[in-house]
Amino acid sequence: MNSSILLPASSNVAILDRIYQHIVSQPIDDNVSLLGGQMGFALFEAYAQSIHKQSDDSRIWERITTSLAAIQTGELNHAFAGGISGVAWGFLHLMNHGLLPADDLDAQDIVADLDGPLFEMSMASLQSGDFDYLHGGLSAGLYYLERQPSPIIARYVAEMVDTLSATAIRFPNGDITWPFHDTFNRNPEGGTLYNPSLSHGTASIVSILSLFYERGYARQQCAELIHGTLQWMESIRNQSGISVFPTMVLENRQEKNSRLAWCYGDMGIANAFWLCGQKLKNAHWQSIALETMLKTAQRRELAETAVKDAGICHGAAGAAHIFRRFAQKTHHPLFTEAADYWLQQTAQYTLPETDENVFLAFDQGALVPNLGILDGESSVGLVLLADLGVPTYWERFLLLS
Repeated sequence: MNSSILLPASSNVAILDRIYQHIVSQPIDDNVSLLGGQMGFALFEAYAQSIHKQSDDSRIWERITTSLAAIQTGELNHAFAGGISGVAWGFLHLMNHGLLPADDLDAQDIVADLDGPLFEMSMASLQSGDFDYLHGGLSAGLYYLERQPSPIIARYVAEMVDTLSATAIRFPNGDITWPFHDTFNRNPEGGTLYNPSLSHGTASIVSILSLFYERGYARQQCAELIHGTLQWMESIRNQSGISVFPTMVLENRQEKNSRLAWCYGDMGIANAFWLCGQKLKNAHWQSIALETMLKTAQRRELAETAVKDAGICHGAAGAAHIFRRFAQKTHHPLFTEAADYWLQQTAQYTLPETDENVFLAFDQGALVPNLGILDGESSVGLVLLADLGVPTYWERFLLLS
């Protein structure tokens, strides 16, 4: 996978068409999650409509109504990845951006009864030390940002921010961070584990806080937490090695290289610095993001990147998309070249047309079918749509914007 010759745009369109046909053929079932089920399929199909010129959106609506109905069963948890927060966010997102016109439908009113229960469940998770935005205490954060601002939403967000402040670890020099559950047993010897990642760690916390700040929620407290946390994150940078930031930070501060990915490592963390710098108008944070991405753009070998599939989460399409975003923001030619390279690598993972699947995802040592919008075929489709000029409002679910 070392070809530097870009595939023609027509080839990417052909790949996108295969993905689209595969997704639309998926039946309506009881997996309604945003990241891997019906709501995610609905989101991808809604964005793809502008390319595929589909006037019949009945299947998309069936996926959405099935997902919303599942909330009423009481069987879904509050998680953003696979539960109520993600389903409700997906619905509001599509409606708020006009991707599914429905003049006679009040989307805000439809989900209003979820505000209180999601707050209670999120607070319980935050108070127990679960700060994960995909699966834990911050799951409702993006949902509240899609809700129409109101005093009650402002109070819910302010209390979530206050709980984050109360549970934070504060160092004498002003550094702020949070301990994280050792989900993947990365610290078998015990002790405090710090996770700087965008998918499950402090980068996600500051990114969400910056969006709260932009919306006008608890601005003073958000700013204080962001400043202290980014100061801490700046201090944990590796002094040497292939990556700027480590995957995890243990109490002994031993340096550990990280993969090239949205989820863990330099790309997601750099985006958090950039986003916070943009929202709080801090050029220093944006300079750290730029320095990090310039070093990251030079990593290509498997041993340096750990890129083994095409998806957004930790694959070639995710790298291509994030580099493209930085190219658009900075006009630096190295980012454009890196985006082109990783888009080419994405195409190299395409399966033969005789295969039912278009891509496979690397999971626990094996390549397996995956259609989701985080690490599956739909995620690749979203990146290819973006490369064709389709709007990228969907980036919000990744905390990229």
